Amino acid sequence: MLTASAAARVQTLDQRSSTEALGERFEEFLGRVKAARSPAVKKQIVDEYIGQLKRYGRAVIEDLTVNFVYHGSARRVGVPSDLNGWDAAADTMSRVPGTSLFYLPKRVDRAARFEYKIAVDSSWILDPFNQLQAVGGYGPNSEIWMPRYSPPQEIGYRPDIPHGTIDTLYFKSRLLGRTHPIFIYRPPRYDSLAQPLPSLYVTDGGEYLTLALMSIVLDNLIADKRISPVVGIFIDPRTDIRDAKTSMRMHDYTMSDTFVSFLTTELLPKIKEDHRLDERPGQTGIMGASLGGLIATYASFRRPDVFGLCAAQSPAYWWKDEVMIKTMAGSSRRPVKFYIDTGTIRDAQVHARKMKQLLEEKGYELKYGEYPEAHNWSNWRARVDDILECFWGIR
Repeated sequence: MLTASAAARVQTLDQRSSTEALGERFEEFLGRVKAARSPAVKKQIVDEYIGQLKRYGRAVIEDLTVNFVYHGSARRVGVPSDLNGWDAAADTMSRVPGTSLFYLPKRVDRAARFEYKIAVDSSWILDPFNQLQAVGGYGPNSEIWMPRYSPPQEIGYRPDIPHGTIDTLYFKSRLLGRTHPIFIYRPPRYDSLAQPLPSLYVTDGGEYLTLALMSIVLDNLIADKRISPVVGIFIDPRTDIRDAKTSMRMHDYTMSDTFVSFLTTELLPKIKEDHRLDERPGQTGIMGASLGGLIATYASFRRPDVFGLCAAQSPAYWWKDEVMIKTMAGSSRRPVKFYIDTGTIRDAQVHARKMKQLLEEKGYELKYGEYPEAHNWSNWRARVDDILECFWGIR
């Protein structure tokens, strides 16, 4: 994930192409190594190239090919990644005979962004030659930006604009029988805004704030007058924000009627009691990613009188033999506007496309997108501005 600090760091990386920076194409380098007649000459060629790689600080990308490189002692080196479902045995590097150099060429979509690690025997490590990294729910990964990938600009923190505030509410639910942290984003100058404001309920709320940088995106889009001011209600599935084991998402987000009732009969009244909100369904949204996208869809289906806007990112419509898709197919059209996006690298595109076709056949208003990325927070973060502008864009 490109945080504000990471964005600044990327600017210091060598912006030349791999061929320009390294002085030759990777195949030419390999040819020189293989043609060298003595181990000493092979070692010298490899050592010089490795030194250049360290200074370059980027992956070796040529046209549609990424050349993964590892240098060191190992029996086996693999590249687990978004591309192969994080299978360390799926993409194995080849060793250049007579050297400690391993490599693997991989053709990828020209606009793709994906994450990976280097599996050295039984250890998974970050790529020592690639400074570009993404941070997700399980820590950092090395990251590839193909030549036509455009990193999102709206996630960078801007000190020169007004910023919203975030308060924490520890909400005790009678229906759920537990307490969850709720993070409430109020837009800049909230107290001076006289009109009722639209609201967006965000599942996996803590991660949308920390990994998707959603409050920064809200600040930037409001400052640039790309969207109207919005109140964000970020609902975290963990009862203890510090402990992932306390997450109840596998229970609550799998089309739970109890969770929908918690949202509509317990949480929403409390939020509306303390905030000036436009209570019309067309100004009240719910969103989420993966299972969060599933429960967002289900909540808007069950209570369209509350949630007239629904955004689902890489939604888990596969769950329980496509029951969400089947439920929608067997029911009349609800007054809900949808936004759905998915990656195309081993992501949710098969079932997202099924839902897209179904919604279009039933006459729903829908914005749909597919991107050459995978099932991760960097992908979802890059579309947050699209969701907000789809619902509350200023035209």
